[in-house]
Amino acid sequence: PDEPEQDLIHTAAPLPDIGKFIFPDSTLFADRKVTEDEWATVKHHREQGAMLVRRIEGYGPVADIIYCHHERYDGNGYYNVPLEKIPLGSRIIAADGTYYVMTSRDSYRRPVSSEAALAELRRVSGAQLDPVVVEAFETMILEHGIAFRHTDETDFETELAFDKRVADYARPRVA
Repeated sequence: PDEPEQDLIHTAAPLPDIGKFIFPDSTLFADRKVTEDEWATVKHHREQGAMLVRRIEGYGPVADIIYCHHERYDGNGYYNVPLEKIPLGSRIIAADGTYYVMTSRDSYRRPVSSEAALAELRRVSGAQLDPVVVEAFETMILEHGIAFRHTDETDFETELAFDKRVADYARPRVA
């Protein structure tokens, strides 16, 4: 992607699950598989998150990425959005999120190795995930030594450069 699209994806990347605010604590902190009723609520987190983010001026494209982050390359996602309507940022975040879930400690399962997670990404490539994105993701990790950090290791203030973004947004515009 070009630099503006990279910035857009960078902005959207930490926000896909912002819609989880709709989950009751019993679902959010469950150490078991969710029930069918809970799953119905879980599926709406991306819609609720997109609605919330869309209320921020200029964040419509970020909301679009959030809305589609659980859509599948083969069109069989939460709402069966066709591939041509799934933003590239959503496809990148889907691969990233899949890798993250597999490699991070979870309340009810152990993490897998990076190698095992990459093998799974390759396995679901072309069905669940965009094969071009999976190939680029794997190249970044294996050939370019990009390290993947989990949220407990991330400084979101620095990562998002929030102060700079606010200052840039507040700067008077010259016509």
